[in-house]
Amino acid sequence: MATKSCSGCLQVIKNRQFLSCCTCGGYYDIQCANVSENRFRNTLTGEHRLNWKCAACISREPRGDNSDTPVRGHDDKVTRHRGAAVKSPVEGRSPLATFEIRGFRQELVETRHQVQAFDGKLSGLVTQVETCVSGIRELKSRVEKLESRTEVSAQSHCAHDTLKDTIESLKIELNERDQELLLNDVEFTCIPEQKGEGLQHIVITLASKIGVTLGPEDVVCATRVGRPPEAGLSGAAARPRPIVVRLVRRALRDDLLRAARVRRTVTTDGVGLPGAPGRFYVNERLTRANRALFRQAREAGRRHGWRFIWTRDGRIFARQHPGPDASRHRLRTQSDLDRIFGPSAVGSPVFNSQ
Repeated sequence: MATKSCSGCLQVIKNRQFLSCCTCGGYYDIQCANVSENRFRNTLTGEHRLNWKCAACISREPRGDNSDTPVRGHDDKVTRHRGAAVKSPVEGRSPLATFEIRGFRQELVETRHQVQAFDGKLSGLVTQVETCVSGIRELKSRVEKLESRTEVSAQSHCAHDTLKDTIESLKIELNERDQELLLNDVEFTCIPEQKGEGLQHIVITLASKIGVTLGPEDVVCATRVGRPPEAGLSGAAARPRPIVVRLVRRALRDDLLRAARVRRTVTTDGVGLPGAPGRFYVNERLTRANRALFRQAREAGRRHGWRFIWTRDGRIFARQHPGPDASRHRLRTQSDLDRIFGPSAVGSPVFNSQ
């Protein structure tokens, strides 16, 4: 048998319990035909089945003659009644009501399907929301950890900067104290070096050439500092080491420095030193840090056109132009060099006391 679909619920009829409308030819299962299974099997004969009409076709049939409708007579005041009322062909229900019930049932089925689909979508949405909430909580926890780390890092950075400033301040203070210990010292440079030389006699003789009288009692000690000279590739003697002289009084050191600035062209002629006579220089002695800073300041001054870079009592000063109105800058650290000449002026000095 070919597959048939119910014209009422539009479902496939899977068994033989159905009726065919003799008017429209549509097939209806016994539920849509409003026929019980007991009646379909026992009391619904073959002739009844052949003449069965659906509720839609019955509702479209015109009403019959109403000549037999009972009316009240004018003569005898007697009302004549019709016979028994015609029952609904579908167990006492009107065809229109049956059709409406079938449509309502179909709407309920569709509504149930829609509710089930909506329930499934809502369950998926709830799962996604729970996943998002879990992710947000995890992100919040990570953000709190990052904020805590950032706060700790900021505090550590602040403490590091404070510690760094303290260390720099201590370095400057130690360097200045070391420089104070050298206030009685001077350096003689460009003095030829030889074995068995008498440095105290050489210092007294050179001091007399620039106009300062020194006696043996005025010199505490005199020694050469630095690495011993080595012969160059050409066999010429290397630059001699400077002679460091410690005097008994600071006033003698100041006299030597002033005389050396006045008589700048004095040479070693007549001192009895080996080699050809040459100019020598007398400068105040600096710590290793101040010496490196002074050398870098002079290099930066030459590149930037600063004419005056000098030292006084172990302090380093710089001035670009002559005259009393020109500003004077004191140099203590590398930051002072960067501030005056720029960050790329020279390399960083090493703050180690000699």
